[in-house]
Amino acid sequence: MSDEKIISNIEALKENVKHEREIIKEISSIFGHLDTVKDLEKSGYKINQEERKLLENTVKSLMSQMNIINDSTPDLVRTLSLFKEVPSKKPEQAKQDLVSFKYNSPVTEADRTMVTVKKSQKGKFIKELSLTDTTINKLKKKYHFLEPNKKEEQFKKPSLYAKTSNKLFSEVSRNLVKKGYFMDLTKELKKANMPFLSHTYISMAFFTALISLFVAFALLIILLFFSLSPLNFFGPVEESILIRFLKFFWIVIAIPIATFFILAYYPSIEKKAIEKKINQELPFVSIHMAAIAGSNVEPTNIFSIIALGQEYPYTRKEIKKILNQINLYGYDLVSALRSSAGFTASSKLSELFSGFATTITSGGNLEAFLAKRADTLIFDYKTESEKAIRSAETFMDIYISVVIAAPMILTLLLVMMSISPALNFGLEPSAMNMLILLAVALINIVFLVFLHLRQQNL
Repeated sequence: MSDEKIISNIEALKENVKHEREIIKEISSIFGHLDTVKDLEKSGYKINQEERKLLENTVKSLMSQMNIINDSTPDLVRTLSLFKEVPSKKPEQAKQDLVSFKYNSPVTEADRTMVTVKKSQKGKFIKELSLTDTTINKLKKKYHFLEPNKKEEQFKKPSLYAKTSNKLFSEVSRNLVKKGYFMDLTKELKKANMPFLSHTYISMAFFTALISLFVAFALLIILLFFSLSPLNFFGPVEESILIRFLKFFWIVIAIPIATFFILAYYPSIEKKAIEKKINQELPFVSIHMAAIAGSNVEPTNIFSIIALGQEYPYTRKEIKKILNQINLYGYDLVSALRSSAGFTASSKLSELFSGFATTITSGGNLEAFLAKRADTLIFDYKTESEKAIRSAETFMDIYISVVIAAPMILTLLLVMMSISPALNFGLEPSAMNMLILLAVALINIVFLVFLHLRQQNL
């Protein structure tokens, strides 16, 4: 056999083995989802039987493809032997019994996948391939939450902004981190779920401060050479350049420094916002977990079931960190819980994780622990809700006093002032009405902004 044919057979064998590995991964994923379906059924969920049938048919079809590819393996290996055997067939007969072809694989999702099978089994392989394609597409369209290869959150490449910042300030930021500056920034970034390393984020803060420096210079030039007064907007200045420079030179220093420290403090602000969102979801998460634990589900699957749902978007991200440590880094559940407890934004969720780990270690009753924890969280939630209602009532009284009563009193005063010659400011009634309307509008805007910020803090 020529060297070209040997190389061709080696490549065919490699492609077959590669395809079999993908089939095994697919079957393993489907079996894992079938186990999850069983756990969901134990916890009281009703699963559509069509879903189960689709998963089982996909496994059967993939197993059939595996058998067909395995049948061609002995013939491919036989042609690669280093020793010449006494031919019992015509030369190249073994090779003639095999056929290679390319197709669009629903398993590997590659555009063109090559596979080598026996000629007699090519039709059966294509038939099974068609069945697999149909069932996988149905699972993706109808049951996308159980899609084996679904990636809800894809890893993204570093942004151009982060790359540029690292090129300019990477060494400076690394040295600052090594010297112990910004020690809390790493924890704050993890708790805020911000996908940056501490030195990268510091580099971005320096780069943003550099950009703000150019903006500050442009603003200083405008202030030096142009007047910004309402009567002479962008007109020539009346003061000397030196005097105006002494008035406004601080802008060049203040804006970059303020920009840097605002960015350095931003992860802490984001962490507090996430903490409030998690604390709002946590009472209902704990009730859900207690209900699942009551069906004697394996503890890790409690977190898997919560992660599959879409009801708790903020808590779900923290639970995914636990599952990643178990599935990717090989941690056991207790170690993953204790590790995640130190890097979650919510202190209440941290206590829940720590208590969960302690209950598992001591052999306690998870359902009882979660139920008691849920009662405590629900009590706190009701208390916070009552405080919010009382605050809303207070703000309503303030609004009525300031926005409704005050303009009426102000209108009466202005009318009296316009009638009395001693108190007359020379304002027309129409001008007074316009001033009152503008004041009421401004007060409403300020009050709405305040309520919006207050609502976010609750």
